[in-house]
Amino acid sequence: MNILMTINKELFPSIFDQAARSKLESLGNVAYRFDLNRGSSQEEYSFAIKESGAEVIVTGWNSPFLSHQTYLENPQLKYLCYVAGGVRSCVDSKAIEAGLIVTNWGDRVARSVAEGTLMMILAGLRKVASHQVDMHVRKGWGREVIPEGLFYQRVGLLGLGAIAREVVNFLKPFECQVYAFDPYVPDDVFHALNVIRLNSAQRLFETCRIISIHASKLDENYHIVNRDILSRLEDGGLIVNTARGSIIDTEALIAELKTGRIHAALDVFEEEPLSDNSELRGLENCLLIPHQAGPTPDRWVDMGNLAVENIENYIAGRDIKYVVTPEKFKLMT
Repeated sequence: MNILMTINKELFPSIFDQAARSKLESLGNVAYRFDLNRGSSQEEYSFAIKESGAEVIVTGWNSPFLSHQTYLENPQLKYLCYVAGGVRSCVDSKAIEAGLIVTNWGDRVARSVAEGTLMMILAGLRKVASHQVDMHVRKGWGREVIPEGLFYQRVGLLGLGAIAREVVNFLKPFECQVYAFDPYVPDDVFHALNVIRLNSAQRLFETCRIISIHASKLDENYHIVNRDILSRLEDGGLIVNTARGSIIDTEALIAELKTGRIHAALDVFEEEPLSDNSELRGLENCLLIPHQAGPTPDRWVDMGNLAVENIENYIAGRDIKYVVTPEKFKLMT
């Protein structure tokens, strides 16, 4: 079995510890091509695949994009093992439709992202952004800022995928009433999680005091959180986004935040990195995190261990986890 490793050199040791690397090397001949990255041409990528004779490619953040044509040029290639989440940046959907097996991290790191979401909900309610400005910049004491707790709150989830489901579990000790809007998730999932189903984003914002965004980056979700929907969030409400920045109309959110009526905690943005002159900067009712709510580096080993486990199962002819089908691809961020 020939395996091509294209994980970024700096990230590789954190994703594949020595045990995982030894296990991977015991499964086949591993060609390490740390020089390949998002900027590599299809010609370079195709040559590397041919040269290594790769049947399996291990890929991740900033790895090359596999076009449909490059896949067709390498008939020995059967399996693309992506260690991260959304696979749109690493493979053409036509290659999947043509038979390429693709997997991602599935829900293996969902609890780590949900941990980041819970942190942002709590920080938003406790007005951490305002306190940090006051303590660090103004050298004040800021006791007039009124914090709020999470217990017994009405929490709305825009999207009920793997991460949102872990958020539901994390909210259990706070005895929140949880609502969600997700047209793609069946009723039995809502029932199993004891989450109340709502039939629109508008209704979600009207019902809940806290909104956590978990929707995918689909065309229909572009700016789904717009001026009208934001206006439906009650005074003092909180919106948290750990999904994708384009789900929220940034200009509409800035306008709403400037009124001081609501609060926000944002990990993702329409423009990344966030520009120096972004009007989000300096708003004391807006907590800003530089896209760090994902799995923390100390848990990246979960990604590597899953990759090795899946490759081992693939070689043995056993079922592999978190296969990205053409249908799943369409719904992915």
